[in-house]
Parts: sequence; structure tokens; C-alpha cells
Amino acid sequence: MAEKSFLAGAAEPILRARDGKRKFTEAEACTAYISAMAKRNQQPYKLPAALKNRADIAEHSFRGMQYFTIGEENVTGEPAKTRLLYLHGGSYFAPPNLFHWDMLRRIAELTGALIFVPIYPRAPIHTCLAAYSLLNDLYAQVVTDTAEGGFKKLVVMGDSAGGGLALGLIQQLGEGARLPDKTILLSPWLDISMENADMRAYEDADPILGIYGLRRMGRLWAGSLDPRDPRVSPIYGSLAQAGELTVFVGTHEIFYPEALRLADSAAEQGVPLRLEVGEGLDHVWVSFPIKEARAAVEKIALIITE
Repeated sequence: MAEKSFLAGAAEPILRARDGKRKFTEAEACTAYISAMAKRNQQPYKLPAALKNRADIAEHSFRGMQYFTIGEENVTGEPAKTRLLYLHGGSYFAPPNLFHWDMLRRIAELTGALIFVPIYPRAPIHTCLAAYSLLNDLYAQVVTDTAEGGFKKLVVMGDSAGGGLALGLIQQLGEGARLPDKTILLSPWLDISMENADMRAYEDADPILGIYGLRRMGRLWAGSLDPRDPRVSPIYGSLAQAGELTVFVGTHEIFYPEALRLADSAAEQGVPLRLEVGEGLDHVWVSFPIKEARAAVEKIALIITE
């Protein structure tokens, strides 16, 4: 096993020191977080100040939902040959953070892709059904519209909750829909029921997530749906429409056993799946400002362009 870089080793105690895990492990902190996000998610999303007025990032609206595009197409007007739909994580409650944008800008630079980042409806104001209603139409009318773009390759990507949503979206695509050529999931949340007993062995090692809070937040996201419905727990759905499937995960995160479970499911379904494991690394480590993440982003760019 390769030794972790200095920054990767330093990231975990920093994450623990921020005490963000309390909202996933303690009832009072979880309730306070849900209440705070109920207020926050009623307001329009604002890009981080460091990214405002960048020519390669453009804001759009689709049926009242904000979405952003990232890439040289915004600068030059020349259609990109690859389109990438990215669904951000945040337990279905939080919007994208600066790490998301930095990673996506780098992927756009390395691949020449035009990346679509919808700010989809989030809990606790909305359930998954509201998100699917908009994302299905955005995918059909904008992301895969070939009237002007003439693009050749379509990639769907997401992290954490957004990884689960990305896979769920692909599973819901109807007959005749353009399917992604490749699907890339970063530390995906695949089962909101949190029933996989193997996850408990990783809960202490994970400096960010906990079973208690994830279960509460997942049920709010599901609304009236059963927690095992593939729309909220895509581990129970078919992988046939995902194209070439790649999953990045760390061994210091609660979702590691679920990534292994997905790999087993893919093998049973005869679907090729590439599993990239970051030994000793944390949840969504691919987006961190660390050496391992830079190498992973370069690998993602190769997967997209190969």
C-alpha cells in the first residue's frame, strides 16, 4: 500500500477538528442542521466568491432550476465533443462547495468537455421526486440535445449523494433516451436505508459521516418512497444503462462496503465496473487538494477521453 501524502494525512484530523460529523451522529446536532438547511435551501445558490466572473463558468435556468456550465465552450463558442452531467453531493441537503468547482474546472481543462452542474431541489424542502422531475427533463432537453452541440460522447458523474442520484437517474431513463457512454461515481451513497451491517466497521474511521444522520436525511429525501426504492437506493436497481462504470472510494469512509457491494452486483449483472480504491483516504477524497486527488482527476480525464 502506498504511503499517504502529507496533506492527505493531515486532512483527516482537520476534518475531525471541524466537528462536522456531529450532525451525522448526534440527534440534536442533526435536527439543528436539518432546520438550518431548510432555510438555506429556499435561497438561490451563489457561486463561491473566488469563481465569480470567470468566463469558463456560465449560469443558466431551466424551469426555475439553476444550473451552471463549465468549459471552454463558454469562452470560445466552439461546441465541445463531450458533455458531462455532474450531480453534486451533500447528503441531498447541501449545495456544491469550492472543492467541487475546482475539481470540475480541472476536468473540463483536461478533457475539453462541457460540464453541466444542476443545483437540483434539495431536502428537507423537497424530496427526490421533485429533483427527478427536473433532472429527467434537463437531461432530455438540454444535456443530450444534439440540435446545436453535435457532441459525440456523454458522461454522467456524481459524488456521494449526487453519485446515488446520478445512478438513479440513469436507471430511470426511458426507452429511446440517449444513455451515457460512461458513468463515474465518487464515494457514492447507494442505499439510504443504511442497512449494510458492514458499514459499522468503518464508521469510526470516517471523519465526516455517520449512520444515524444519514438514515434520517435519507428518509426525508425519500419522502413517500420505500428506502429500498432504486430512485433513492440505486444499489437495488439495474446497472445495464450505465455504460462503462467507474467508482472511486476510500477505505476510511462509511460507503466503502457499499462500493464493494456495487462491484459484486455489477459482476452478477455482467456489467463492467472499474473500482478505484484510495487506501486510507476519506469520503470524496478525489475532490480534496491533495496529491492523490490530482492523480485521480488525471485518471478520470483519461477515462473520459479514452
